[in-house]
Amino acid sequence: MTRTIDDATADRLGARLADAARDGTALDPSTLPDLTVADGYAIQRALLDRRTADPVGYKVGFTSPAIQDELGVDAPAYGRVLADTVRSEGRLDAAALIDPKLEPELALRLGEPLDPPVTPADVLAAADAVVPVIEVVDSRIEGWELTAGSAVADNALAAGVVHGDRIGDPADRDLSLEGVVVRRNGERVATGVGADVLGSPARVVSWLADALADRDERLSPGDLISTGSLTELIPFDPGDTVEVRFASLGSVTVSR
Repeated sequence: MTRTIDDATADRLGARLADAARDGTALDPSTLPDLTVADGYAIQRALLDRRTADPVGYKVGFTSPAIQDELGVDAPAYGRVLADTVRSEGRLDAAALIDPKLEPELALRLGEPLDPPVTPADVLAAADAVVPVIEVVDSRIEGWELTAGSAVADNALAAGVVHGDRIGDPADRDLSLEGVVVRRNGERVATGVGADVLGSPARVVSWLADALADRDERLSPGDLISTGSLTELIPFDPGDTVEVRFASLGSVTVSR
């Protein structure tokens, strides 16, 4: 991946995105340069340097062929999950969000470190829990007018992780077969299955481990990795209640 912007520009754009997230005011996409994915990661680092909450894991996006085709990429991308964005199910305070949407996901929590090269089997051996979650995503760029580079710059659109009370043992189930049904205000609006993210959530984490190694970073015990949406984006408007029911992991519900 090639960078086209210098460190000063990355720092300036990271500051703008951090301000947009804090103020709930989107940036005009026409004011952003044409960013490569490498530019996006440089900006993402500058943005995260301005957040005070500790990182507690990662979120992975671009895990479906349709999204990759739309954005013109051939690989996933990642952002960081911050401690102050993780919460249990219930009513979400969306006052600081701009145009949030929801993604039903399977998250894996590591009990052991992962040192590349990593296989999906290695991931399942290292993970001590699979957690049903609803990921809240939000674009700090107006109208969701995103490129792959700008989406990565915007911390891969991370805005929150809402988890249910039930966790499972990854060794006890085939995560590629774990299905979800999404209901919005009681109406069934989407379905999906674990195989929809690179074939399985474990494969997503193995990709992440290798991608981080390219930047001299490692996954650590305790990291929570949200492995990509099992469905299309779900609208989340004021007054909405969205329930995601997982085949073997119960349900997660969030209201606005």
